[in-house]
Amino acid sequence: MTDVLILGGGPAGTVLARRLTALGHVVTLVTCARRRAIEGLSLRAVEGLRRAGCLQAVTVAGRPAARRVEWNGQHTALNGEHLVDRGHLDDALLRDAADGGAILCHGTAAAIERGTEGWRVVDTTGVTLGSGRFLVEARGRRAPNAPARESGPRTLAIGRVYQGSARRAGSAAFSFADGWAWLAALPDGRRVVQLFIDGAAIPARADLTAWHAAMVASLPQATGWIADCTPIGDAEVSDATAIRRSPGLEVDRLRIGDAAFAVDPLSGHGVFAAVAWAFAAAAAIDTLATDPAALPVVGRFVDDRCAELFAHAAEAGNQFYRAEERWVDRPFWRHRAAWPPAPLPSADRGIHSRAVVVNDRIEERRVLVTPALPRGVLAIAGIELSPLLESVAIEPSLGGDLADRCGRQLGQPAGHVAVALAWLATNGFLPRDLPGAKSRPGQSRQR
Repeated sequence: MTDVLILGGGPAGTVLARRLTALGHVVTLVTCARRRAIEGLSLRAVEGLRRAGCLQAVTVAGRPAARRVEWNGQHTALNGEHLVDRGHLDDALLRDAADGGAILCHGTAAAIERGTEGWRVVDTTGVTLGSGRFLVEARGRRAPNAPARESGPRTLAIGRVYQGSARRAGSAAFSFADGWAWLAALPDGRRVVQLFIDGAAIPARADLTAWHAAMVASLPQATGWIADCTPIGDAEVSDATAIRRSPGLEVDRLRIGDAAFAVDPLSGHGVFAAVAWAFAAAAAIDTLATDPAALPVVGRFVDDRCAELFAHAAEAGNQFYRAEERWVDRPFWRHRAAWPPAPLPSADRGIHSRAVVVNDRIEERRVLVTPALPRGVLAIAGIELSPLLESVAIEPSLGGDLADRCGRQLGQPAGHVAVALAWLATNGFLPRDLPGAKSRPGQSRQR
């Protein structure tokens, strides 16, 4: 039995496996083949994979391709995106997980059993695929459902792949009266037309392939994209609804990635959010492994981080929906422009107690909260801000260099203290003209 059993070898599961093995945990990663697809990864998502050490996946992602957008009647060229064959990406991610030290097991999980020592997952024949003292559900939308805490309007993605002549890779997105479309072209000549529509827009017994063909024929941008191309297979449908579920944290299990929350594809935050969530989950699991009594603090951290990532993605998508003003009365656009109903609550400016990550562990610390940084800032240039403010408050009118005096009290380098003091002054927590509250030459600001 290993320390951690992860079900699902996508970006979230793979990054988590690498992070946990780096922290000294023995990890079993159970994965199975998934439907092949062509997807777009944001620049931030690929950078997150690079930071996690998933270098083979970064290589497969390649260079970003140019992207064109037609929205609200305006034509723009936005930042590019990495176009990937998801099967090739998943294979690379698994190689990255194995290189990091994870134990790989290929098979379809049919049942999960909880015993006195931990968890065991078996296939349809009852053969054990893996076991671990801590269970991580990372199978995305395929994972058994947990109660939904928030859900956006039901959205479906209907896509079809075509084969054409070889061309330069690129992608495009455009809006239309009842949805929006994503178009992709790979260098090998494959083209994709994926339509995002309201869940109620397709008749229950509709032939998806015929429906997709009719829709493409009605959209000049899509028709031009696949001119002289031949369809490969039928159209396929997938759920693209934004939904946040309970992360299901217990002292020995957790949901991550799309199993915990799935974002609207229009936000462009999908893989990035999954990778960010995996980094947070690694700290949560590592903390509980040595201190099960920390469950309440870890639980607050997990809930807050999950809600924050979901809210940011929802707001990013919502801004695009609101920007399309030509069809504000059509159900697709009206419902999505009105969601999400409310932003995350913000705390008052000042010092607040928060569950934060400190050296890959989750601890309750006093952090400085601002409107722009609602999660709070623990330290600048390695200097914790709450003790620094207390040091300043002891006798702020004393003469001499404030950074030197506070540095001696805190046992920290005066140069780093000066950077932190300058940040406090810039953000209105100290007078700008307070002696010693200015950055010294050669010192850079850090969070």
